[in-house]
Amino acid sequence: MKRSFYDKLVPAIMTVALLVSCSGKFTPFTFVHCTDTQIGFIDSTDGYVHSDSLMRDAFTAINALRPEFVFVTGDLVDDVDDPLQNTIFEKGMATLEAPYYLVPGNHDYKKQWTKEIRDGYVSLRGYERFSFSQHGCAFIGIDSNCIKENAEEAEAEQFAWLESELRKARKARYTFLFLHCPIFKQDIGETEDYENFPIEKREKYISLLKEYGVDAVLAGHTHKDYDTEYEGIRLVAANPICNALGHGRPGFNVVRVDKDGFDIKIVPTPGIDPEKCHF
Repeated sequence: MKRSFYDKLVPAIMTVALLVSCSGKFTPFTFVHCTDTQIGFIDSTDGYVHSDSLMRDAFTAINALRPEFVFVTGDLVDDVDDPLQNTIFEKGMATLEAPYYLVPGNHDYKKQWTKEIRDGYVSLRGYERFSFSQHGCAFIGIDSNCIKENAEEAEAEQFAWLESELRKARKARYTFLFLHCPIFKQDIGETEDYENFPIEKREKYISLLKEYGVDAVLAGHTHKDYDTEYEGIRLVAANPICNALGHGRPGFNVVRVDKDGFDIKIVPTPGIDPEKCHF
């Protein structure tokens, strides 16, 4: 029997001891990074049938891979105040067979950050950040909205929490960070725009991630894929589950982790005509 969305909801913050020694036997595993399910985005179909179909087709393909985890990096729906969009999202998530973890996107916060909006998101989804360890690896998710929107008090509190979680994960074989908005897309000095961090905040976060040995930062938001490396950190923005923009196409990333490293592969959603899902 399928579990409901709320039965499968992951606790808000889970910090579990590293159970596998980095020097001990390591079992390779796979996880999936997807983003921007964004039910309702550029979708004029009755009942958001188009969005629902894109999500379910992607999740069918993801289930066939039998991943250890699935991470969804925000913009879960296009309009968080639309009950139908939320219902479609929840029903779609309930079809995933692997444990899943969420972080919020800007659309999940009504495109702005306030404490009340953040608390409303948490009451709906259960948490806005997470931290856990498995297979000797660390997985941490944060809320990029308070960073992008310059909510100083909330960002400072989260930054201190992030540093604490990274310190606990120092001995992890690999550390993966998940967030919605990319720190940057291609170059740390690129022009600030809707799709990246303010310039003055990029070095702050990169310095922290370097200090604690973060291996990859996995983001969304752009509706097209980006993949770069800076100071030993892999920075990836995934294609969307929903409609794509620019050079993107609907799909997700498959991450294969073994003792010698990890590989991130872009996978287009099978059977999708990109011409009908590209704007």
